[in-house]
Amino acid sequence: MAVLLTLLLACFLQQAPAPDAATLFDRGVTWDDFLANATAQKTTWHANADRAAPPAELVDRLKRVGSGLRILVIAEPACTDSVNTLPYLAKLAFLTDVPLRIVDRATGMPILEHHQSPDGRAATPTVVLIREGVEAGVWVERPAVLQAWYLSMMDKLPQEQRTARKLAWYDWDRGDTTLAEIVALAEKK
Repeated sequence: MAVLLTLLLACFLQQAPAPDAATLFDRGVTWDDFLANATAQKTTWHANADRAAPPAELVDRLKRVGSGLRILVIAEPACTDSVNTLPYLAKLAFLTDVPLRIVDRATGMPILEHHQSPDGRAATPTVVLIREGVEAGVWVERPAVLQAWYLSMMDKLPQEQRTARKLAWYDWDRGDTTLAEIVALAEKK
């Protein structure tokens, strides 16, 4: 009997449904509210928000596929990846009239645990595209090229150097790679 219960529990856990992103979206705050209340890295949040200028091509592409799309972001003000991606995504959402809401790590933890980073962490930011009330795509933490480099350097560079180089890359990229990946997800419908 114990073996049967163990097997049934294992099957249930493997088939657990994804957390309801649409419900979390309704609990989220707007970009303006998030930015107004972000005290950690305040200068960087505002600098990136001020310089956010998504490429016109990405704006046009998201406008073509943005009908019925909503964007949920799980983010934390202190997260260096969030501060270097979310301001650009918020500007793209604004320019394309795609609603965007943000929840904190604690609120979004079920989604973070369901969609972990390549190295198995619940990471912010996590971006969930929602279409017709269901999850239509997920983007986690960093652009693929930066994530691959960062993970490949784990044993080769000290944390301070990895972080400094990551931040320099973000400063150079200005959100373009992140936005291109998220727009490509939205285009998959």
